[in-house]
Amino acid sequence: MDSRASRCPTSMPPVRSLQSERSAKANFLSLPKGIRNSIYNEVLTLPCPLYLFQEPGSQVETFAPDRPSGWPAMLYINRQIHSEASAVLYRTNQFHLVDITQEQLNLLQSFLDGIGPVNAASLSHLCLNFPVVESKNGHLGKLKLRDDGLQSLKLLQDKCTNLSTLETLVHNKNAAIFRKTDDSLREALSLVDAQVKAIPSLKRVIVRFVVHDGVPTTSAKALMEGRGWVVISGDGNER
Repeated sequence: MDSRASRCPTSMPPVRSLQSERSAKANFLSLPKGIRNSIYNEVLTLPCPLYLFQEPGSQVETFAPDRPSGWPAMLYINRQIHSEASAVLYRTNQFHLVDITQEQLNLLQSFLDGIGPVNAASLSHLCLNFPVVESKNGHLGKLKLRDDGLQSLKLLQDKCTNLSTLETLVHNKNAAIFRKTDDSLREALSLVDAQVKAIPSLKRVIVRFVVHDGVPTTSAKALMEGRGWVVISGDGNER
């Protein structure tokens, strides 16, 4: 495994109790809260997303290509700094769930459980799969969100109470609805939009496409942008 991958910071390991360390902690904690937050922000905010993945039977781990060596060591100094710094870490960084199958629901659940309710409520930017829309009970013309996508959005509604940006990824395994008629797509987007709007803190919805076979069409793009969503190609350029 790449040395830049690590388990998500959910707990504090034991810390040394040297007198010099105690003095440094005391001096740091004597700084005004605003200055401490500025330091946390400078040290813990990364220029790239944090990618989350989970091997079967293992804990959630993270990978960040440009993560500095030793990041995020300051979370492990003491409990107060851990609490303050964690709030900044989860608020200022982007977290992208890597798994593009139905297992992503398990990854999201494990991640939110692992970081705890306080840190989950601090999250501001998450990227996960665009929900799969399928026929309801096998009937053509009647659509519903597949259970894994619906449950993922409900988890965000319940636990990510300060989520401001939801980024969704469209890839070959969930792009089928974008190849249907505009009427079907319009219905599907309405189903997704209803769940997205149930996240009261949400200010921005991004739909990122990494398929390269004419998806999305001009009309599909217009339907999404009509809902206030941002449509982006895989290279990061807005369409």
